[in-house]
Amino acid sequence: MGRRYWLLLSAFLASSLGTWIYRLALPLLVYDLTGSAFGTGLVYAMEYLPYVALGMLGGVLADRVDRRRVLVLGDLISGAVTVLLAVIVTAGVRQLWAIYAVAFLLACVDPLYQPAFRSMVPSLVPVERLPQANARLHMGEHAVNMVGPVVGGALVVGLGHQAAIYVDAGTFVLSALLIWPVRAARGALTRRGRSMLADIREGLSFLLRGDKVVLTTALATAACNFGVWLLLAGLVYYLSSYHGFTPGEIGVVYAFQGAGAVLGAVLGSRLLRRYPPGRVICWAVAAGGLSMLAMIVARGPVPIGLAWLGQFAAAGTSIVAVATVRQLLVPDHLLGRVLGTARMIAFLSIPLASLATGVFESETRNAYALMVAAGVGWLAIAAVVSHTPLGRLRLPALRDGSAGRSAPPGESRPPDPR
Repeated sequence: MGRRYWLLLSAFLASSLGTWIYRLALPLLVYDLTGSAFGTGLVYAMEYLPYVALGMLGGVLADRVDRRRVLVLGDLISGAVTVLLAVIVTAGVRQLWAIYAVAFLLACVDPLYQPAFRSMVPSLVPVERLPQANARLHMGEHAVNMVGPVVGGALVVGLGHQAAIYVDAGTFVLSALLIWPVRAARGALTRRGRSMLADIREGLSFLLRGDKVVLTTALATAACNFGVWLLLAGLVYYLSSYHGFTPGEIGVVYAFQGAGAVLGAVLGSRLLRRYPPGRVICWAVAAGGLSMLAMIVARGPVPIGLAWLGQFAAAGTSIVAVATVRQLLVPDHLLGRVLGTARMIAFLSIPLASLATGVFESETRNAYALMVAAGVGWLAIAAVVSHTPLGRLRLPALRDGSAGRSAPPGESRPPDPR
C-alpha cells in the first residue's frame, strides 16, 4: 500500500480510539444528569446535524485546497474543542446546554474533515486495491472500537467522564502529527476566480444528473441510517434502563459492534473480488435487517452483543462496497464535493431518527417496536435497491485494474449495468 497510506491509516486509528471513547462517555454523562431517553437521543442529533449544514462546504474545501492541511487543521481544532469539553466537565458544570454546545462545535469539524480524508485514499493506492484499502480503514476503525468502548467504560467508572474526553483530545493531536508527512494530498484543481457556489453546483450536478448509481448509494445509505439509528440513538438508554447494564457491560456490547465491523470489512473486501458490488450491498443490507430483528429476543450483554455483531458485520460489508463504488465512478476533481454531498444526504436521516427515538421511547417505552421497524425497513431497502442500477452494477476494475477513475479528469466510464 505504501508509506503514505499507512501513515494515513495510523492517523485514522489514533483519532478513532479517542472518538469512540468520547461517544460512549458523553451519552453516559447525559444519562447520569437526566435519566432521559430524549436527552441521550439529543446527543446524537447534535453530533450529526452539522453534516446537513456543512457537508457541501467540506467537499468544496477538499477539491480546492491542500487536503493534508485540511486534515491537520481539523485534528488540531478537534483536540482544542475536546479539551474545552473536558474542562467544562471537570469544573462540574451541570447545564446541559453547555455540554450540547461544545459537543456541537466538535461535531462541526468532521463534515469539513471527512471529504478530504476520503478523497485522499484513491491517490495513495492502485485502483485494483481500493477495496482492500477501504476495508483496512473500516477494519482498523472498528478494531479500535473493540478496545475503545471497554477502555471508555473503565475510564468512566474509575476516573470519571472527563478522563475519557482528555484521552480523546490527545488522539487528535497524534493524528495531526501522523498526517503531516503525507504530502500528496492536494485538491485536484485550484479554482482561482471561481466562486464556491459554482463548485457546489458542479458537484451537485454530477450527483443528481450525472451518475444515478452514486446518487442511489447516498439515498440508500440515508434510508439505512434512519433505520439503524432508531436503535443506536437509544442504545445506551435501552441497555441501562431496560436491562440495568453497568458501563462495563455496555462497553462489552459496543465491543461486539467493533468485532462485527472488522468482520464486515474483511467480508466486503473479499466479496468484491468475486461478486458485483450491487449484489454485495443488497445481501449485506438484508443480513443487517435480520440481525436487528434478532435484537427483539436477545437478553444479556453477550446475546445482545452478538445481534449487534451481525448488524455491524453487514453494515461494514456494505460500507466498504459503497465507498469503493463512489471512488471508482467519480472523477478526482469532483471527488471531494460528491463525497461530501453524498455524506450529507446519508447523514441527514440520523438526527431525525435520533429525535424520533427519543420522543417515541419517552411516550411509549417500547424499544421493541423500534427494532421491528428498523429490521423490516432494512429488508425493504435491500429489495428496492436490488431493482435499481446500483443493484445491477458490475465493476470489472476490481479484478483487472481498469476503471472509471483511469479516465481523464472530468470523464468517467459508464458502469456495466448487467
